[in-house]
Amino acid sequence: MSDDLVKRLREEAAADTSTCSKLTEEAADRIEQLEAALREIVEQIEQYDLPAPVVTLFVLQKARKALDGKDD
Repeated sequence: MSDDLVKRLREEAAADTSTCSKLTEEAADRIEQLEAALREIVEQIEQYDLPAPVVTLFVLQKARKALDGKDD
């Protein structure tokens, strides 16, 4: 679903020559960054058999970094 949203945002940005197109492209980029962070969280949780408190701490740390726009 969000892949479709990202595709539509990118198509809109390509068709639009105003400053709005830059904002639209940035929105698509940010959505992709957040999706990548979520995928990484899910993959790592599924890979390791960790107790719930450890998983919770890991998720919180990764989510904070993703929301702040920071990469590892």
